[in-house]
Amino acid sequence: MSEMMQKVGSWAFVLGLIIAVVMAFMGTGSTTVWILAILGLIVGLLNVSGSESQLFLVAAIAFLVSASSLSLVWEALSPYVSNVVIFVAPAAAVVALRALYDAAKEH
Repeated sequence: MSEMMQKVGSWAFVLGLIIAVVMAFMGTGSTTVWILAILGLIVGLLNVSGSESQLFLVAAIAFLVSASSLSLVWEALSPYVSNVVIFVAPAAAVVALRALYDAAKEH
């Protein structure tokens, strides 16, 4: 992958987290949801290499599973956690699909 594409993936990750936090203050509308989802897709496609897939998926699953509990325990975190979930879920889906494809083609 080119250096430029890696930078795009890195900036998409940073931008996604910033938007998730900022929009938690302002309220998440459908446009924000789409922006976060698209940035999540970009991160999944450009930021996570084959060797990082397992670690990324374990971390994403742990976060996505714990997100609802975090929101319940500390209700003030709910908007932040929800926005980060919207951002992380598409990235995890892309990486998981790539891992499934790689596993299927090896056998």
